[in-house]
Formats: sequence, C-alpha cells, structure tokens
Amino acid sequence: MESSAAPDAFARPYVISWNLTYRCNLACEHCYLDAGGKPAVDTPAFADRSELDTEACYRVVDEIAAFAPDGLLILTGGEPLLRRDIVEIIRYAAARDLWVVVGTNGVKITANLAAILKREGVRGLSLSLDALDEARHDAFRRVTGAFRNTVEGAKILAAEGLPFIVQTTVGSHNVAELAAIADFAYEELGARVWNLYFLVPTGRGAHVSDLDDAAYDRVLGELAVLQKKFAGRMLVNAKCAPHYVRILQAEDPSSPFIKGYAGGAGGCPAGTHYMGIRPNGDVTPCPYLPEFGGNLRTQSLGEIWRTSEIFLRMRDRPALGGRCGACELNAACGGCRARAYGMTGDDMAEDPLCTHQPGTFLPPAAPSIEYGAPAETPASAEGEVEWDAAARARMKEIPAFVRGMVTRRVESYCRERGIARITPEILAEIRAKMPTPKLFGSLRQQ
Repeated sequence: MESSAAPDAFARPYVISWNLTYRCNLACEHCYLDAGGKPAVDTPAFADRSELDTEACYRVVDEIAAFAPDGLLILTGGEPLLRRDIVEIIRYAAARDLWVVVGTNGVKITANLAAILKREGVRGLSLSLDALDEARHDAFRRVTGAFRNTVEGAKILAAEGLPFIVQTTVGSHNVAELAAIADFAYEELGARVWNLYFLVPTGRGAHVSDLDDAAYDRVLGELAVLQKKFAGRMLVNAKCAPHYVRILQAEDPSSPFIKGYAGGAGGCPAGTHYMGIRPNGDVTPCPYLPEFGGNLRTQSLGEIWRTSEIFLRMRDRPALGGRCGACELNAACGGCRARAYGMTGDDMAEDPLCTHQPGTFLPPAAPSIEYGAPAETPASAEGEVEWDAAARARMKEIPAFVRGMVTRRVESYCRERGIARITPEILAEIRAKMPTPKLFGSLRQQ
C-alpha cells in the first residue's frame, strides 16, 4: 500500500510516546496500557508484558536520534519513575539532543527528584488531575492519596522551575467542573498547558466511557470558550478529539486556534507525525491503538515507519470509511483512528463520536504548522531576513514539531517591520508580543 500524500510529507515522526514500563503505583480504571501488575485485559495486544532492558533502551534512543532528530520524546508508562534506570535513560536521550518530557501521575515527585530530572535534561512533565474533589480523583485513580500527591508534585515542579502540563480525562465524574479544573491548573498549580483528553475505548478503558456523543459535543463547545479565556496564559488543547476542529470552524473560520488543524498537518497525528512504543518494543501509530507495525527488537524504527502496512494505511486519509472519508475536514481532522478501532474494530472507520455531517463547511485555510519542515532553522525566502548564530542556536531550544511555525512567525514579523537580521534581542521582543507566549518560552534571553 502507498500513501496518497507527497513522498516526504511524513518523512519522520516528530513526537514519540514511549511506554517504558507496565508497572504503576496507581490502578486507573481507564488505563489504555492495562498497567499496574497482573493484566486485567486478556487480549493478544497485552500478551507480551516484557520490557526492554537498559542497553536495549539505549539502542532505541540512538535510533530515534538518528531517524527523528530533535524529536519530542515522551517517556511514560505505567509510571516511568518506577524504572530503576529512568535517570540513565533520560540522561542518554538528552545527550542526543532529544526533547525529553516525562509523563507521570506525579505521585513520586519529590524536591530531590525534581532537581535531578531538571539537571539530567528533562524539559517538562505531564501530571494527571481528574477532579477537584480529592475523593473523586482518588476513586478514578483507584489509590487513596493520589490527589494530594499529584498536587504536591505540581507545586514542587513549579518551585524547581520545571514546566508541566496538567492532563484531565473527561467523564461523568468531572464533566460539571471542567472550567474549575482549568482555573485550578493555571491559578493554583501554575501549569503551562491544560490538555483535556477524550476517552479512547482501549485497555481497561474499553468499557468505562460514560458520555455519549451529544455530551462530548457540549464539552467541545465549553473547551472553545476556555481556549479563548486562557489565550496567552495557558494553552488549552483537546486530545483524542480531532473533530474539535469543526467546533472552531463553525464558530470562527478565521480563528487562530484553527490554523494548527489545517492541511495534512492537522487532526489525528497517528502514524503521520506521531508514533508509540510499547515496553516490549512493539511500535504503533498511536499508544491508544493496539495494532503494531513491527518490533524494535527485530526491526529498525525507520523501517517500521516507512514500510509497515498500518503506518502507510494511517496516512491515506481519502481511504477513510463512512463520514470521515467523505468529510470536507478530512485533511484537518481524520477522526480518531484509535477510537474508530476501539468501537468498531476497524481503524479506518468513521469516528463514532463525531456528529458532523459532511458538506457543511469549506475546507480550512492553509496550515500554519508544517510538521514536514526541516529540523534546522531555515534561511528565509530570497535572503530577505538573516539569522545570526546566537538566534539560530536559540531556535534549537524549541521542539522540532513547532519550530517551523515559530520560524515563519518570526520571519514574517521581521519582514513586516523591515528588520533585516534576527538576533536574540529580536526574539525576546517577539516573544513578549505573541498571543500565546508560553509556546515561545525558549525565545527569551537566557
């Protein structure tokens, strides 16, 4: 099978989520990995519970650094901080210029550990917060004290100066307090980003979804309000809900929030700009999709990305079934492939939670994020704007998956003002004026 996209449009992944372990100190009822001891889900996807050892992890890091330079590497689990070699793996990956973040429940964060993680090259962490009531959060995570430890962990990270994301999975247990959770994440914890996850029915989460499509639509509408409210202060994102683009399109087709979805760069990133690695080395287009293109014990990451049938299939958006295939927002959305698989058994089926009827909108405008842009800071067109060495080095501090967008905004800003040479001082000036300064934090003068 060949993708209908341009041959270099999906040359490499820009974000890699690596589940390092099945071990976990929580027992969350929605866990897609079925982590935390003896598996509760008896399927072939969970048959091999082995984990790559330290040396094998180093080899994988080497492959990632060679094939996806400057990539965003999410080290998660289970609970990755339970691996005895986690610091060594972080150090090894950071030394190869990967942008290392750690996905943790926050329970094990201490001041000493936060200092170590920062010293060894962690760029940020993600923490889970699913309710403001301690008992409800703990019930969802199935461990008493989880709320208290997560909140304390967030405060420790803030004190250490380590950026962090707050992740919330929406369900009946918290659907009435999402705005309050967002306020708490920003005002009380100091989160840079709040990600609202829409449950994908996989792993232990296969049978716990308790919101119907109409309820999800109401949540997406509320999310659009929150996104505007926190613009310039905290990024607010919908996760595993690429059809959020239709809410934005209906409200304001010129909205700056819609531009990241436009063109082939938008929507569900599974297998196009994103991939997952299981603890045993299995490689999937998305951590929530229990279908695999190969295993890193026997195949290279590049081989799997370029040639495996499932990765090629994910990139063929026109071949999607049902409403997703016929939709005018196909390139900007594509539906959630993992949800389609979880609810229908077909990863190319329409997203069952999307209520959109094709033919309502014109396709979105051209994208503002080009994930296929080269990792290095490009020279501007026709030499109109030059980058000095210090400014070029500063851009290397921005993850590759948004560097192209930032580069274009910087060059456009300078061309409009007749600025011929980009310096660190110019970058600092631009950062102060950008509508979402948190995204451009690395442009500040050091």
